[in-house]
Amino acid sequence: MEENIHSIIGNEAPLTDADNSRLSNENEKSKLAYKIFNSGIKRAQNLLSINVDSQNNVLPISQDKLLDSYRAVIVLSISALDSYIKTFLIVEIRKSLNEKNLSPDLKKYIKEDLFTKDTLHQYVLESNFYEKVIEKFDEDFEKRSFQGQKSIDKYMKLAGVNQVFKLISNSADKSVDKLLSSIENFTQRRHLIVHCGDHDLTQTTLTENNITEKDASDCIKLVSLIVSEIHKINQAK
Repeated sequence: MEENIHSIIGNEAPLTDADNSRLSNENEKSKLAYKIFNSGIKRAQNLLSINVDSQNNVLPISQDKLLDSYRAVIVLSISALDSYIKTFLIVEIRKSLNEKNLSPDLKKYIKEDLFTKDTLHQYVLESNFYEKVIEKFDEDFEKRSFQGQKSIDKYMKLAGVNQVFKLISNSADKSVDKLLSSIENFTQRRHLIVHCGDHDLTQTTLTENNITEKDASDCIKLVSLIVSEIHKINQAK
C-alpha cells in the first residue's frame, strides 16, 4: 500500500481529459492572486492619502485620525500580502495536482499534514483522490495565516518556490537580510495594532506606539515589492 501511495502522490500517472480541463481552468486563474493583492493594496493607498483630495489639496483632518489611518494602512497592507500568498498557493498547488507534478515538500505535506495515515490509505486509491486533496487544502488554508517571513517561506515551498526571499532579493537587487527584517518588523507591528491597539503594554500608563506617514508608506512599498517580484518570477517559469 505504501508503494501505491508513493506512486499516486507523484508524477507517474497520465493526465486524463478531466485533468486537462481542470488544468485549463487553473491556468485561467493564474493571475487571480495578483488581482486580489492589487485590490487590497489599493485600500491601503487610499487611507495613506486620506488627507489629500483629487486636486492635491490638503484636507483638515486631525492628527490623531491621520495616525490611526496609518495604523490601518499597515493592517491592510499585511492583509493584502496574506491574501496574495494564500491565493497564489491554492492556485499553484491545484495546478501541480492537476499536472500530477508534486514537489517533495508538497508530497510530504499531503501525507503528514492533510491526512492521517488511516484516512490517506482510505482515499488514495479512489478515483477522486486529487479532488479530495484539493478540498483538504482549501479547508486547511482557511485556518492559516500567511504572515511573517518564516510562514511565507515555509508554505511557498509547497508550490515549488524554495528560498522565496532569496529569489526576491536576487530579482529586485535588494538585501535579503533587510527584506527579512523589514517584513518581520511590519508583521509584528500589524499584530501590535490588531491585538494590543498599538499600545506599549510594558508601560503602567496608557502609551501608544509612535507611527508616521513614512512607516505606512514603507509598508506599502515593501509588500508591493514582495508581491510584484513573486508574480514576475512565477510568470517567467
